[in-house]
Amino acid sequence: MKDTRKNTLSFETCMDILDWFNDDTHDYITHILLAKPDGEERIRRAMPSISEYCLKLVAAHSAGEDAYPQAV
Repeated sequence: MKDTRKNTLSFETCMDILDWFNDDTHDYITHILLAKPDGEERIRRAMPSISEYCLKLVAAHSAGEDAYPQAV
């Protein structure tokens, strides 16, 4: 079984990245958390996909002037 913990970002980091890039996914996740009784569980199950999306978003903008600031 593949260990996905190595490249999994925290929920807080993902939300910060989505906010940084003004990505609609940020609003969608917020909506799920506020509107669905099982919102936290839904997000917990989706975290590997959300994390992967955020990593790709950061990589896609890494060379631009809007690059996400990362600790060195």
